This record gives sequence, C-alpha cells and structure tokens, in this order.
Amino acid sequence: MALKVFAIVIVLFLAEIIFLSTKDFDNNQNERKDIDFTDIAFENIEAYLLTKDEVVAKLEAKSVLKYREKSEIFDIKTEFLHKNLKNSITSDKAILKGDVIELSGDVHYENNNSMKIDTQNLIYNTKTEIIKTTYPFILTSLRGDVEGNGFIYDQKNGNIKANKIRYKSFEIKREL
Repeated sequence: MALKVFAIVIVLFLAEIIFLSTKDFDNNQNERKDIDFTDIAFENIEAYLLTKDEVVAKLEAKSVLKYREKSEIFDIKTEFLHKNLKNSITSDKAILKGDVIELSGDVHYENNNSMKIDTQNLIYNTKTEIIKTTYPFILTSLRGDVEGNGFIYDQKNGNIKANKIRYKSFEIKREL
C-alpha cells in the first residue's frame, strides 16, 4: 500500500512536469535514433500531496529527467501517511515507465510499526499492485528478521512468496 501512495505522488508530480514542459515546436527531421534525449530536467525537487485536511505525502529528489518513454528520478526520499501509518522510502534511483516503478540502489522502506525492508532493487506495478524483487532482501520487524533471495507481494490479496528465506525470531521478555 505504501508503494501505491508513492506511485500516486510520483504520477501527480509527473503530470505537473508534463504540463510545464509542453513544447511549441517539434522537429523530428534532425532527431537521432541512437540517443534518447531528455525532454526536460529538474533539480532539487521538493513536492507535496495535499488534502483539505493535511499533507499526506512528501517527495524529495536531487534531479528528475523526463524522456519521451520514461522518467528517471535520482536520490529519492519520500514520506506518506495512510490510515495512521507513516511510511518512508528512499532509493538512489527510480525509473517510471508506464505502470511500472523500478527503484534501484540502496532501496530502503520503513514504517512506524517498526518494519523495515532493505534491498538493491524493487519493482512495483501500479496497475496490478504487485511488488517484487529478485535481489537479496532483509525484512526487519519486532518479531524477527527475515532474509531471502527475492519475493513477490500481491497487495490486492495480501499474498507474499519469498525465495530461500532465513528467519531469526526475537523472544519477547515479559516481567511478572
């Protein structure tokens, strides 16, 4: 769900960029096919998603490059609220292409329920609401740590499948 809100923030932000980047002139005669040129670039981005009551999401990025078929965002930091759950995602890079967001390079997810996920690559399909990675990951919670070599999480039905997992449980000490 956290990535769904992140995807909405990114889509709204990109809609604003597209609106600002409309062109008066498009000359395809001199266009080279072997190089993908940016349509527009932004630096030091700070964007917010507001409702009538509060700020529900914040996005910070070092730079955004908008191409014809995709957008690349660098040094991403996001925070968003959903049903009293504060979520944050950081990543070195994100590529947005159609309904797919690919986060790469030190991807870190954290919420205020003490759950953290660290991996090097995470792919989120906003249409199917499926999150997956084929890279090693570490999930940390109050109940224990889970390490594995990739997972697929279907947000619609709440199913998660992970490969080669190792689980380390934490004992809860109770005072009598």
